[in-house]
Amino acid sequence: MTSTQLRSAPAAAYPVQIEHEARYSDLDPSRRIGRDALVRWFEDARVAVERDAFGADLVTRMRSEVRLLLASVRVDVLAPLRVTGRYRIAVGVTRIGTSSFSYAYGVFAGDECVATGESTSVHVVRGASAPLPDEVRAALAALRMTGPEPVRPERAPALLVRENYPFRLDVRTRFGDLDTNRHVNNVALAGWYLDGLAELHLDVLGYPTGGPLDGLSPSSLRVDYLAQVHYPGIHQLRVGVLELDETSVRYACGLFDGPRCIGLAEALGAHHAPGEDGDPVELARGFEPFRMRGL
Repeated sequence: MTSTQLRSAPAAAYPVQIEHEARYSDLDPSRRIGRDALVRWFEDARVAVERDAFGADLVTRMRSEVRLLLASVRVDVLAPLRVTGRYRIAVGVTRIGTSSFSYAYGVFAGDECVATGESTSVHVVRGASAPLPDEVRAALAALRMTGPEPVRPERAPALLVRENYPFRLDVRTRFGDLDTNRHVNNVALAGWYLDGLAELHLDVLGYPTGGPLDGLSPSSLRVDYLAQVHYPGIHQLRVGVLELDETSVRYACGLFDGPRCIGLAEALGAHHAPGEDGDPVELARGFEPFRMRGL
């Protein structure tokens, strides 16, 4: 099954389906479910599956009996998600490696798939990747589904260089960003990257009251967690434009602790949207000064 076929696959193609009710706090300013909320939905589903499949509950995690760190997550929005109604999150395992494994996700409103995603988790012992325990591997095998393995994009060395990103936003770690691993939670980090894109949009738009236009939110977001982010700390979040075509813009984001890159993200969205007066607003020309350097 290809990525395209997976998007059209029914919920029954996934081994696990979890009912999930949208909350008001999941909405973004466009009155739709935010991309970071979907990352949280995927986390909720992942934790539930791992608890039921191989006992990776909070107690075993705190004892480091099963320690899994998220290496990457991707969200693709296929249709608007609203707070009304109930959703189903469908989950399956698409890859089992030596020390890591990957999930595929589908979010369904009735029979319609409105979002898809994927993630990769790594088994860690004493701060380094380690082979998956046999019982975990067996439990994951029971959740296998037919689907494409996540494709790890080639990482250009220029993406790891802070000065190659034209736009800068400083981010201070908050205590409320931490999870039970005592590092900044993956959902909070996804929100940082979305904040960086919104700040870039504000800069191009001239900082209008109320924030950037709704139609500029990315339809696709991928985050790669290169290192744990700790508290306290102040980090630089950098953004640059990778590609512009007639309808869309592709962004690169880098999170830096000093000169060291500790996280990367890539997003795809539109560079035009209706303004408050209904007339179209085109930002492609405004994005030109923010092209990535060194590529």
